Amino acid sequence: DSKKVLAECQRENIQILTRSADGYPRMLREIPDPPGILFLQGTLQAVDALAIAVVGSRNATRYGITQAQRIATGLAQAGITVVAGLARGIDAAAHRAALAAGGRTLAVMGGGLLKIYPPEHADLAAEISKQGCLISEMSPHYVATRHAFPRRNRIISGMTLGTLVVEAAERSGALITARQAMEQNRDVFAIPGPVDSRNAKGCHALLRDGAALVESVDDILSSLGPLIEENQQEDGR
Repeated sequence: DSKKVLAECQRENIQILTRSADGYPRMLREIPDPPGILFLQGTLQAVDALAIAVVGSRNATRYGITQAQRIATGLAQAGITVVAGLARGIDAAAHRAALAAGGRTLAVMGGGLLKIYPPEHADLAAEISKQGCLISEMSPHYVATRHAFPRRNRIISGMTLGTLVVEAAERSGALITARQAMEQNRDVFAIPGPVDSRNAKGCHALLRDGAALVESVDDILSSLGPLIEENQQEDGR
């Protein structure tokens, strides 16, 4: 019942943002099916319009983790907000690197904000809420099912100027995020991996399909140049 949800959100310091509200992310409003309501813990800021999604395999290799950390650190140092899904592997590495670099990071969750998944990321989620924001379109106690994650992914790609896939096997959820980014007319970037690595197959398929190849953070920043200027003008800065 909505009164109960409202009372709980007040108690737990959860903000509710409707699509018509001023603080609703402008980029997200532009996608074909923006969420009607967002639950937030932490703060969304105007600077978060300059954001890149960093996503990839839950079963990441050491190579993948290292690349995610390297790129997320560079993005954070350049003042770009890092967006990911709080998942194990690449997502968590990207969030942690952005936090360590003193940057902003947003975690878009498949479940409710009071049902942190995976549970071992509760401390990471608490840190993100202090230095960025936890975001979900689900009510606070909603337990994520398998079907919740593809829907969540459209928010990750929808809030960002582009999506970087760091490591992805052939049937990875990160590829769903990349596909949604393409449908939303956003940039898609991929980091190549070793040719014999199962975890590189998805990235290599993206590169064959025209995703931009990323070797360093400069590859992302240079292709974002015009978009960054456009965003700053629209935000009146």
